[in-house]
Amino acid sequence: MLCSAIALLVLTAAVPAPAEEIQACFAPPVAGSCDPLVTVLRMIGNARTTIRIQMFSLTLQEVVSALIRAKRRGVDVRVIVDRGQLQDRNDSFRVAALASAGVLVLVDTVPGLMHNKVMVIDGGTVLTGSFNYTWGAEHLNAENLLVLHDPALAAEYLRNWNQRAAQSQPFIASGAGPSGAVVGNRRSMIYQWPGCRYYGKISPRNRVEFPDAQAAEAAGYRPANNCR
Repeated sequence: MLCSAIALLVLTAAVPAPAEEIQACFAPPVAGSCDPLVTVLRMIGNARTTIRIQMFSLTLQEVVSALIRAKRRGVDVRVIVDRGQLQDRNDSFRVAALASAGVLVLVDTVPGLMHNKVMVIDGGTVLTGSFNYTWGAEHLNAENLLVLHDPALAAEYLRNWNQRAAQSQPFIASGAGPSGAVVGNRRSMIYQWPGCRYYGKISPRNRVEFPDAQAAEAAGYRPANNCR
């Protein structure tokens, strides 16, 4: 009887997850596979209750905007980033946009890189792999993304997320960016603010005004580099 029970347990453990519970995406796309960015945006858009992210590099405006929209529709969105994310001014703007929208952004302070690329949706689905949420990952690199619909596995990832969160510090904006209204250039999709070199030089035809940087970012604009 004992041997039969052990054999049953071994066989059960060896049974692979159903195909519909696992999805593999690749960049560049492979025929018949899913696109990583499209999949990430779809999963964020479908989230109902919670999103937990650990991301080494999060700079894609499309992802930032999708997370902000999720927050605004009532999803509890929390993000852990590597401290290296704050070393580049443009990259830190993405983090600042999330924080300004009410997303809890934590900076991992443990020695070494926070090299995870993980998102857990509604406590039941895990997205992980080599895919950072960056332009290079989507358009230049060879990357993969796995989508795993498995609540037990998601619980393990959430335990890890909570452990790293306890060792992280809340993101605090440096104050170097815009704090009020900004203007965007429809042609370049770049926004400027007082102190930027071309703030007053955008033609009326291309000029669009936003109440703040977050609104500009949500509309797909990126910050200018030539600013004080």
